Amino acid sequence: MSLISIIIPCYNYGWLLAETLESVVRQSYRAWECIVIDDGSGDNTKQVAEEFASRDSRIKYAYQANAGMSAARNNGLRQAKGDYVQFLDADDLLTPHKLEVQIAKLQQSPEVDILYGDMRYFRHGQPDVLARDFDMGDSDWMVPMHGSGIPIIESLIKNNKLPINAALTSRKLIEQVGGFDESLRSMEDWEFWLRCALAGATFQYDATPEAWVLVRLHPSSTSNNRRRMSTSERRMREQIVAKLENIGAHNAIKINAEAIQMLTTVDAVYHTREGHLLTGLREFMQLASSTGKYKYYLSSALYWLRHRAAKAVTKSAAD
Repeated sequence: MSLISIIIPCYNYGWLLAETLESVVRQSYRAWECIVIDDGSGDNTKQVAEEFASRDSRIKYAYQANAGMSAARNNGLRQAKGDYVQFLDADDLLTPHKLEVQIAKLQQSPEVDILYGDMRYFRHGQPDVLARDFDMGDSDWMVPMHGSGIPIIESLIKNNKLPINAALTSRKLIEQVGGFDESLRSMEDWEFWLRCALAGATFQYDATPEAWVLVRLHPSSTSNNRRRMSTSERRMREQIVAKLENIGAHNAIKINAEAIQMLTTVDAVYHTREGHLLTGLREFMQLASSTGKYKYYLSSALYWLRHRAAKAVTKSAAD
């Protein structure tokens, strides 16, 4: 049986880690190892992980000084011995047959590098109430991707359609493309999938319900930090421009440029409105220079400077 390495980075999620590890222990597929990387937690993460490790030798615990999700996953990869890798966030859950279903499909289709399934969200404390989207509605935002090359790159460059927990990934592919970008504090999984696509990896989507992953919604979840995610997305998109140009992915380049323009506009407004004036003005000038729309963006900068000044006057009067 092929060994699957399950890598769980954990930062102060000891209060949820036991439930996550229970979902690992309950897997119907038995040939796995689970590596918990404690990313400098100040809570009971160590105690929870070591208690599970004492009961099941397949579970291992390792500590590192806080360095972020990417560094924790990379640490886990260095210790992993499996033929396939399952990344799992410390607050999420695997359904009982997730590994069994996906490893069987991968072994039937050895040309596939990344097999990913569907996911469902649930609110903390309500594990039986599942929904397709972040707002607990029925919006099916995951788009099936099959194959490799330009079509996959164009699909992924639009937005991230592949939750990190949903996939089972070939270890050979990871060794080929490298681990996660440790300069990114979010969106690191999206950047990783894009590098895989650029390297020619073959993706396959399979919606078998038995292979779902369950994503927990709670106040401290990373997905709630929209501002940090927007900043990381912009940095990630700017970093990948040269790689898209190298392969002549013209439509992907266009899609990416439009997204960067939108994100830069959001950042420029935010920084100007919040009083980071030099940063905001620099971003408005960047937009004007890259688009040639000097009048439009300089007018926008002036508008938000006035908005900032009016807000300051109002606050001063209230004080």
